[in-house]
Amino acid sequence: MYDRANSHVSMREKRAMILTLFWAVLFFSSGSVQAEAESMPGCLELLQDRCQVCHYLTRVCQEVGEKSKRRWAATLKRMVKRRGATLSAQEHDFLLNCLVTPAPAIKEECGK
Repeated sequence: MYDRANSHVSMREKRAMILTLFWAVLFFSSGSVQAEAESMPGCLELLQDRCQVCHYLTRVCQEVGEKSKRRWAATLKRMVKRRGATLSAQEHDFLLNCLVTPAPAIKEECGK
């Protein structure tokens, strides 16, 4: 049976180990997330590469900054599921945010 009084690791030491583990995981995982973000194309490049394959950007530009996040999410889901567009989960989230709150490059491309 577990006996707290005879435990050789104090509660303070346990907390310190957990905190150290937390910071180590955060430190090492943030490097890989940053590398992914740096290798991902920008908003405009992603639009041109993935959306322009099937239609002109003018079609997308009509709704940029106008549609809600929910409606854009439905559109992206439909384009992937029914039309065969390819987007990773990170690209999907990134593109969704770009369409809801357009980046300057997209605003310029769309004339907004």
